[in-house]
Amino acid sequence: MAEPAKALQSVPSAAEIDALAILYNEEQVKVLDAILATRAAQKALEDTKDKCVELVRKFGSAHAQKSKLVHGLKWEIMGTFGASTSIDAAAVERLRVNLQESKQTRLLKRLFESSTRWVLKSTARAEILKPGVGDDVRAAFAVCEVTKDNSPKIEARLKKPA
Repeated sequence: MAEPAKALQSVPSAAEIDALAILYNEEQVKVLDAILATRAAQKALEDTKDKCVELVRKFGSAHAQKSKLVHGLKWEIMGTFGASTSIDAAAVERLRVNLQESKQTRLLKRLFESSTRWVLKSTARAEILKPGVGDDVRAAFAVCEVTKDNSPKIEARLKKPA
C-alpha cells in the first residue's frame, strides 16, 4: 500500500509534477482495467452458471426435494431450484369485498390472519375446498397466492470418495 502523501517541503519541479501525473494516470488505467476485467469475469461466470443450470435441469437426477445432481468423473454439479410464495394484497382485498357482499366474512378469518398485511393460514387450502364455498370465491382466492421462482443456485464440487 502506498504511503500517505508527505507534506510538501518545497515547490516541486516541473519534472516531479510530470512524474506524479504519469504515475497517477498509470494507476488510474490499472484500476479501470481491473474493473473491466472483473465485469468480463462476472459475465463469463454468469454464462457458465446458465450452462450449468440448463445441464442440471435437462439431465440431473433427483437429489433432494428441490435439487438435482449431474455426475462427472471427479466432479458433480448440484442445482437447487427453489420457489417462494407471497400474498397479493390487492387480490385479498377483492376477495374480502366479495365475501362481504355475499355475507361470508367468517370465511375470510378462516383463510387469513389480519395484520398490517395478509398472511396465508396453513389451513387455507382445506377451508377453500369445503362444501358451501362458491366457485367465484375459490377463483378469487386462487389469485391471492403468488408463486415465483427463485434464482437457481449452482454448486460444483469434487465428488466424495466412495
